[in-house]
Amino acid sequence: MNSEILIVGDMTINQFCRTVHIDDTLISLTSNDFDLLWKLALRVNQTVSRDELFRDLLNTDYDGLDRCIDIRISRLRKKLEDNGRQPCIIKSIRSEGYRLVEANHLTP
Repeated sequence: MNSEILIVGDMTINQFCRTVHIDDTLISLTSNDFDLLWKLALRVNQTVSRDELFRDLLNTDYDGLDRCIDIRISRLRKKLEDNGRQPCIIKSIRSEGYRLVEANHLTP
């Protein structure tokens, strides 16, 4: 598999071109959105902690209060048309972090 292209369900993420397609539709993402999605996609179906996201994306430690990553996740969900109240693409894992889930993967 080409490490520059990840396929998660019906989503294709191309790191080299920095593009995301769902089915045949190009999803417009900012550079920050793409970096966040790529980080989650590298560990699909696994929880990525807020601490790790802060360190890797913001080059700082998570202080337990900053909602920056949560806001980025919310914006990314909207762009991916993932319902914020019952998300099925990016799941919030309480007190742990976030998980990008394949459509056919049923992990709590």
